Amino acid sequence: MSNPLMGMIGGTSGNNPFGMMQKMMGFMRGAQNPGEMLQNMAQNNPNIKKAIDMCQGRNPKDVFMEMCQKNGMNPNDIVNKLK
Repeated sequence: MSNPLMGMIGGTSGNNPFGMMQKMMGFMRGAQNPGEMLQNMAQNNPNIKKAIDMCQGRNPKDVFMEMCQKNGMNPNDIVNKLK
């Protein structure tokens, strides 16, 4: 199964992938109920739904690390770009 976020992280979309992720993280930090907000986002964005589905029953960090390794990416580089 391909990681729906890899296209955004790898920069294959027309928009700034890290800017979009930073914006989403800011919304999550300010949300009263981040879980509910994420579910609402998943209903409107199939890529977010796929990412959530990938993490069902698993630690999202482990999924992220696994997908980075599969795709030959350094997870620290991605995390540092999001800071």
